[in-house]
Order: sequence, then C-alpha cells, then structure tokens
Amino acid sequence: MRRFIAVLLLAAGCASQEPKQTEVARKMFEEWARAAATGDAEKTLSMFSDAKKSEWLFERLEENDALARRWRGELTGGPRTDLDLWWGLSHKKGSGRDPVAATVLGHPTFIQLFREYFMRTVTAIKNQFSRLEVTNIYGDDTGITVAVKCGAGAPTEMYGLVYERDGWKIDSYRQPLATSSK
Repeated sequence: MRRFIAVLLLAAGCASQEPKQTEVARKMFEEWARAAATGDAEKTLSMFSDAKKSEWLFERLEENDALARRWRGELTGGPRTDLDLWWGLSHKKGSGRDPVAATVLGHPTFIQLFREYFMRTVTAIKNQFSRLEVTNIYGDDTGITVAVKCGAGAPTEMYGLVYERDGWKIDSYRQPLATSSK
C-alpha cells in the first residue's frame, strides 16, 4: 500500500511539473517572438536549438546562395574543417538536423551570416511576429509545442521547443494547418 501511495505521489509530482514547464516555455517563446519582432537577430538566433541552427545553415548551403557560398569560402582553420565534415555527412543524408560543431555555431562570422539574412527580411518578420498570439501550448516526452496565430482569422502555425543546456529552444516550425472551407 505504501508503495502504491508513493507511486501516486510521484506521478502527481511529475504531472504538476508539466504545467510549470509549459509556462516557462511559453514565456521563452514569447521572448523569442519579441526579439524577432524588434529586429534583434542575435537574440533570435541564440534562442534556436543547435539542431535548428544547423538545419538553417544546411538550407542556406543547399540553396547555394551567394552570401552562404562567400561565408563558407572565407571560413578558415578548425571551423572550416568542422563545417566541411558536417556538410559532407549532412549532404549525403539530405538533412542538416545533426548539429554542426560548436566551433561553427559559435563563430562570429556565423552569427553575422544569420544577421545578414535576418536583415533581408526584417520588415516581414516584424509584421508577422508583432501580431503573434499563442493559442495553445502542450508538452509531451519530445518537448513542447506552441500553437500560434498571426492575427484574427489567420491559420494556426506550430513551433516545437526542446530543452537544451540552459532552457527551452525553438527546434522546429510546422507550416500553418489547413483551414476547412465551408
């Protein structure tokens, strides 16, 4: 009987943690959206998970954009070696979700590269994120999902968050859910 009660108390304790974590994640998400809406590229990037940063970089390199090509060409030393090893494996897999080395993600030129892309679309980002409204948030064993709308009548978009090192990080984005027409 004592064991059963202990299990129930443990389950109740775990269940009470979820709402706390979803609220912490919600606040982090809202902070991230404010950073994006105010044009703070560095803070926006810092609130991505390493896998999301790597995926973003993979997509830029796959696009073969001149800015990304120039950045890669100018990167030297250990960071360039780490990038090339990661790029080769990621290119074969067709996915950049495996995190690139910290020597690349923390390199000042990587942050500058993100800033340059961010500044190209900052007006659209500000418009979208200034109207962002969290409509639902829930957690499971894979992380936390935040459902948002960017204005009344807008379709629902989903962001996935994972806990990484020092807090909740944006890890995925899912296109707006299709709305049914009646």
